[in-house]
Amino acid sequence: MISELDVALRGERAVDWLQSRGLQVVSADGEVKIFADLATCPTIVIGRIWVTPMVVQIKPRPQDDNGLVFLSFAMRGTSRLNGQNESEGSVPSPFYVHESSEPMRVESSDASTRLLFGIRRSKIKAVLGNELNYTGPRTPNAHLRKVLTSAAMASLDGSIDEDNPGFPAWRTAIENLVIAVLRSSIRESTVAGPSKTLLMRAHRLIAEQAHDANFSVVDLGQQLGISQSHLHRVFRETGTTPARLLRETRLALAEDFLGTGDPTVQDLKAAAAYSGFRNLRMFRRASAEESGQAEAQTGGVQGAQPTSEDGPESSSEDASENASGSALV
Repeated sequence: MISELDVALRGERAVDWLQSRGLQVVSADGEVKIFADLATCPTIVIGRIWVTPMVVQIKPRPQDDNGLVFLSFAMRGTSRLNGQNESEGSVPSPFYVHESSEPMRVESSDASTRLLFGIRRSKIKAVLGNELNYTGPRTPNAHLRKVLTSAAMASLDGSIDEDNPGFPAWRTAIENLVIAVLRSSIRESTVAGPSKTLLMRAHRLIAEQAHDANFSVVDLGQQLGISQSHLHRVFRETGTTPARLLRETRLALAEDFLGTGDPTVQDLKAAAAYSGFRNLRMFRRASAEESGQAEAQTGGVQGAQPTSEDGPESSSEDASENASGSALV
């Protein structure tokens, strides 16, 4: 295991460091700067990297079952990943999955941070099978993603030693968490034909507009040019609903905004506004429902209890949100 912690480089040294790891800087807005923590070995990669605005091309590598599949989580900033004619929207998709054999282009319009995992393809196939498509932009369960993010941050803040007797157990734990998050995002495997095209468009529109509190399931149907009943039939084949996917995407955006630590009420309010929730109360309710808890229990994403600072909420507002298809999202 090669551990590179507290990497801080700029200029040509930063460009050379990226290039030595298979990333070619195509263009940059100003001087290239990077801060990174990265641990790599042939069987697993885990890292977090902050970069200044730039366009980077990831070089493809030969594919084999012992190779790695890479998952990239947006943590901060605005970036777009392009691979196999798919792209993230202007607001980063919760995470992007690509094979090491695929060429990939990463564009960041401002300083951005991503969390990176590389796990064995054979491990994914053993759980998900050989036929399931898992690459491209994805929307995972927000709470599973939070657990994985916390585990990764704790790992990178410590020491990862391949010679440590506990290393195999740690690697298995990270792999299982990554696969659980990936599995939670896969819903379209049985959808084919026109419905699959509609579903892909719906995922893209939600990723691009989830941060807008005025965007609802009704708007989604209108932008797709189909009725609400047709929209729900398309999603029914995936075992979810458009409202739930919108809610999960907004919760993932909120998790990105909050990061780690113990947020204040003001932090939670800011996260709610950033991620497309109309108010803190709707944010708390969506979080509680997503985690399978009753609304009266833990409430906020980080367990913060409801306070009088949530502000008054009228029943007419809830009724309006239900009518527009945006309730709980």
